[in-house]
Formats: sequence, structure tokens, C-alpha cells
Amino acid sequence: MNRLILIAALSAFAVGPVSADLHGAGWDGGTASWTRVYYQGQGGEFTLYPSTAGSLLLSNAEYAPSTRGQDGRPQSFQSFCLETDEYVASNMRIWVSESSVNEATGVAEGTGSHAWQGGANTNLGDNLDPMTTYYYTQFAMGQLPGYAYTGTVGGLNRSETAGALQRLIWATEGEGGSNFSVSFMGISLNDAQRALIDQWSNAWRSSGWEGIGDVRVLQLYYGGTGCNPEFKQDQLFLTPTPVPGAVLLGFLGLGAAGLKLRRFA
Repeated sequence: MNRLILIAALSAFAVGPVSADLHGAGWDGGTASWTRVYYQGQGGEFTLYPSTAGSLLLSNAEYAPSTRGQDGRPQSFQSFCLETDEYVASNMRIWVSESSVNEATGVAEGTGSHAWQGGANTNLGDNLDPMTTYYYTQFAMGQLPGYAYTGTVGGLNRSETAGALQRLIWATEGEGGSNFSVSFMGISLNDAQRALIDQWSNAWRSSGWEGIGDVRVLQLYYGGTGCNPEFKQDQLFLTPTPVPGAVLLGFLGLGAAGLKLRRFA
């Protein structure tokens, strides 16, 4: 997402495996395009939807009505970016990460979820922080207190609450911008937004939340002709349980022959 470049009109997506960095364990999520409605600066909500009919292999069943089917796209879900130094394009191939990675060696190890190469602090990527998964789960289920899913809440509209949540996610993931009094990635927070971040942080501390729950990193990669190696990004997904079987609900309209997982090369 970040340092957003609108390149949806780039040449056709190249089918078949593409060269990619370490992924670790996981499964194929198909391909997605994106649009943005609720955002500030270079951050905020992304609407991920199928690039072509049946191309998105991810079910939005766990999302609330307020966080799925937005922008007139019934199979879509709302997500946020994890990185501040990577780009997005359309169409993005998706690998759903199901393993953590040793950030010193780059070797996949154990369960968890991992944002692949990139990130403000390391080219080995970042393992998903449980705090981020708490915030995103509450958001996706339509239960994040003070979030303006409709209208305004506390004088803030949805784009402003999306900007606040994006800043909090970046700070939690070590991407920078933890001084919420200073503009970062084009997002300047007002007093109400900073108070909302404090509210969410306090909710996390009192929640007793452990682990990453059902949230996974979507390792996104653009495989089109003339691909810039920086056209990759990591976003968030609330998986149905169990995975990946339930997630294959995303294969609407496809026959059983199409239900095959594939690794990126």
C-alpha cells in the first residue's frame, strides 16, 4: 500500500509461478485487486476483491457486514497494510502465511504468520505481532470501540478512524510513526484520533489476548509484465476456522478441479 502507486492499468497479469522470496508454510489465496474508500494519506482501509471471477480464494465469512462487501464488491473484505516501504499493484498474487521466520537467519520455523521481505527495519520481514491481530480482529468483526463503521463517532468519520488504526498498526509492527503527535506517511492525527489510539491500546492491555488468533498475513506479490520488485506488500486477513478448507469457499463457481493449492516458486 504504502507510498501508494495506482498502477491498476499495468499490463496483463502473468499467470503461473513467479519468482519470490521466502514464504514459509502456508497456502495460496489466489489473486486480488484493490480499491480504497476509507483512508488518510498513504494508509487506511483497503478493499480486496477478486481480480477476475473466482480468482480470490479467500472467504469473507468471518467479517462483519461493515467490513465485507464494501464499495459494491460482495466478495471483498477490508484490510490494512503492514509495511511502510512497499507498494501495491493490481493484480496481486496472495500467499497466506502460516509460519513464523527467524528474523536473524531468515529460516521459517514454527507456527505463526510472517510479513515477507521488506519492512522499515529488516529485509527479512517481520513476524506478526499479537497486538496487531487483536486490533484487526476487533475491527474485522465490527467490534472495535470508537471505530466509525457508519456515520461519525466522537466527531471522527470512518476515514479518520481508519487513519488512526493504520498508524497504530504501523507502530505496533515496528514500522515507525510511534510518535502520534507527528505526521507520518501522510497521516496527521488530531486530538480525537490520538485519544482513540489510547483507548484501543488500553483495551489491548486489559484484554488478556494471547497469540495471533485467526489473523494471518497475506503476502502480496505483483507478477505482471515489467514488474518492479518493490510491488509487493503484506496485508491482514481474518481466516475462517478451520483453515484452509473453509477458506476455499472463495472458489465460488469453480469445479473441484480448480481446488488446488500451489506454492510460489
